[in-house]
Parts: sequence; structure tokens; C-alpha cells
Amino acid sequence: MITETQFMPGLVRWIGGVLLVPLLVLFIYMAITTGDWLEMGLASVVLLLGLGGMLMWLQMQLEADEKGMLVKIRPVVRLKRHFLWEELEEMTLQPAGRNFGGWGIRYAGDGWGYIFSGKQLLKLQLRNGKTRYVSTDRAEDILQLFRSWKGNAVSL
Repeated sequence: MITETQFMPGLVRWIGGVLLVPLLVLFIYMAITTGDWLEMGLASVVLLLGLGGMLMWLQMQLEADEKGMLVKIRPVVRLKRHFLWEELEEMTLQPAGRNFGGWGIRYAGDGWGYIFSGKQLLKLQLRNGKTRYVSTDRAEDILQLFRSWKGNAVSL
């Protein structure tokens, strides 16, 4: 079994922190000057937990075994996608520079991408015609599992 955990890239976390601190200072300033402590307090909590939590703690867990690949995105978004090998038409390694316009869960024109800190990108072509992209640091190992399953499925 292949397992890996990917987080949002360090640059995204850093930029999030740089943006988060001035916004909190602004909310505190507005609360002091306007006296709207309740509204500004609620906005600050939502900002801290929502945006901060999304950028700082969002992670993708990737598991692959002889049956397929499981992608879990936690903790803020409770997303789970299971790609069984029998549901895949093709799996290919994409060039490292593929641009999705950012990180996280992204749409790329021809399919959804789960893009985190992985340096490689797998393109999954599903039998139903849909396309999915998954970032990983263990692309060759996952491709080998898929090819092994495909070879065994053909020989049966």
C-alpha cells in the first residue's frame, strides 16, 4: 500500500498569514473606533477559523493499493474520492508545470484537480469520460500499481 499526506504549499500558507494578520488588525481597529464589538468579533472568528483553517490545516491524504486509489481531503473540507482501477481507462503522468490557477480543489477545463504540495501530477481518465488530476510525490509507484492491475485484469 502506498500512502502519502500532502499539505498546502508553504508559499500559500505564508501568503495567507501575511493577509490574515492585517485583516485582523483592521477588524480590531474598526471594533475600537465604531464600538461594534459583536459584529467585528464574529467577523474575526469567521476569518480566523475559515480562511486560516483552510490555508493552514487543509491536507490531502492519498492511499493506493491493489484495488484503487483513495483521495481524502481534510479537515475543513470532508471530501473523499475513491478511484477503483476498474473505473480507470488510462492513467498518465503529466508535465510538472501544469497550471490549475492555484492549489486545492480546482477545475481545469476538462476535469477536477486535487492539487496540493505534490511535485508530480497524475491524470486519471475515467471510463465514464470524466478526467481527474491528482498531485503526488509517488507517481511512478502508483502507475506501477495501476499497470500491474491492468496486466492482471487482461490476463484473466
